Amino acid sequence: MQIHGKSHLAEALQALSRIPTDHDGRVGWDSAKLEHGSFEVLYNLTFDPPIDDFEKDAAIWSALNECARANDFTPRFFILKLRTFLDGLFSNKSRSFMAVTQVNAQAAARLPNKIMSVDGSVEIRARLPPSSLRVIQKLDGFDRQRLNLHDDFAYLVMKVKSRNDCGALNAAYRSMKYSLGILNMATSGYGVSKRFGFPNAPIGTFLSASPIFLIDTASRKLGTWQSESYYPTTWKRNFSVWQRQDAPHITKFAKNVASDLARIDFKEKLVRAVLLFQEGLETSHVEVALLKFWTAIEVLCAREEREPAQRVVERASSIFDNFPHAAMRLNFIQDYRNRVVHRGEASDHALLCAQYGSLYLAALIRFFLWNIYKFRKRDQILDFLSLPLDMQRLKNNIDLNRTRLKAARRMAAREAETRNN
Repeated sequence: MQIHGKSHLAEALQALSRIPTDHDGRVGWDSAKLEHGSFEVLYNLTFDPPIDDFEKDAAIWSALNECARANDFTPRFFILKLRTFLDGLFSNKSRSFMAVTQVNAQAAARLPNKIMSVDGSVEIRARLPPSSLRVIQKLDGFDRQRLNLHDDFAYLVMKVKSRNDCGALNAAYRSMKYSLGILNMATSGYGVSKRFGFPNAPIGTFLSASPIFLIDTASRKLGTWQSESYYPTTWKRNFSVWQRQDAPHITKFAKNVASDLARIDFKEKLVRAVLLFQEGLETSHVEVALLKFWTAIEVLCAREEREPAQRVVERASSIFDNFPHAAMRLNFIQDYRNRVVHRGEASDHALLCAQYGSLYLAALIRFFLWNIYKFRKRDQILDFLSLPLDMQRLKNNIDLNRTRLKAARRMAAREAETRNN
């Protein structure tokens, strides 16, 4: 691994060298000053290849303590201690975890036994495995209450391997939230719907009903990390899935997504769009949902370089038959997104914008995966979506391109003739 310090690393370390104090051989830090200084250090470091943020934080904290003990805050010594910590971290053997969460579905919903996710499959079970259940039963009342488990909901369960709890939770979050996003897409669990007057409630059908938490299978203990949950327990009856679902259709849908995901060259962007889709459906704040959905639309439809938002609207709207109407709605949604981000405004229309945003995003995810033209490369899809939809303009472009192609062929022929002579 290559670790490089930027120009101000020495200055940031020198400022940090004045913070630690000695308490009978133990290093003490002023937490506020340490937080400020460690951010400056983080800003002035690059890691190649990139590593997870929590690994950077742990490495920086360990290296700073080593610098304080040795009273050496030079960049060379600091980076040496960074590398030593990361070498030890990455040499740790992977541990096995069982990741658990609940989905807000009753047994009568008859979901499939498993659903294909981005990194394998996630099991859907009516009850926890006995080994996991025993770990939970041993918890004291407070720790058990933190899990916010419901007696009548199904469980999502999957096995995860990682060097540490945080990495395992990140992997579980990615797969489980993705699987819920696929579940909502397969059942049309999104879009415009009545919420019966609940002002702060999610707009999706399938939701995480509890945090995602870990069980260390070797030590048979609860993991130290868990995700947040925004499930509206207060209105549980209105946000539970009771109706029987078409399990074979869900299974087939998830398999088709997994199969086509392996064929495209923008897998991570597609996965990110599905995660944002599910996070938007789960949040209890419609303004946040609107931001999530629009960000996902940009993830799919915006190029890497900076460009006007209107180009994103033009591409996103171009897949719909009535594209002028779709562009009008997307412009309206994007305008309200800007009001939230740039002016901090809330609006009575934010809910409607979020609901329609989920519809347009779901349609775009389907198009990027299953367009009838069999486009598998993102650049090719964006080039296609960037073309005009006016048939006369397209015809003129085709004629112009044909003429240009003839000219290019003539130039190539003359150049070849010159070389031969």
